[in-house]
Amino acid sequence: METTLLLTHSALRYIVLIAIIYTVIRSWSGLLLNKEFNPIDRKAAAIAMGLVHIQVLIGIALYIIRRHFDGFTVMKALKEAGNIEGAAYVRFWAIEHIAMMLIAAILITIGQSVSKKAHTPQGKYLRLTIFFTLGLLIIFAGIPWPFIKSWGVWL
Repeated sequence: METTLLLTHSALRYIVLIAIIYTVIRSWSGLLLNKEFNPIDRKAAAIAMGLVHIQVLIGIALYIIRRHFDGFTVMKALKEAGNIEGAAYVRFWAIEHIAMMLIAAILITIGQSVSKKAHTPQGKYLRLTIFFTLGLLIIFAGIPWPFIKSWGVWL
């Protein structure tokens, strides 16, 4: 089950990123070009938010199954043993990754929600642009990129 969840989480991240990037591009272009807010803009934001929520649920399941919350104890032991690279690895998975992804999911959810309540097309686009762009940047910061971290993976 863990392997299936991990593969699903890894594959779904590309779909999630595409959906968020698509929404960010549409919101930026709508904001900068003074476009009318279309139903496709609302649907794109809702789909992106839904995919983010699914991804977060799978991630939380993995966090629990893999017992990453035990990482605090492991991280302390690795630091005491002088294994700084190992401690950084554990810290990333136990704290940084999940915290950044939860914050990004919250921002995206807030953005989708407040954009629905705006009264003007520019207000809708502005809210989507701000919250989805911030969420996307935080997601990019929380991905274990292989060219940044020696233990990062593309899978």
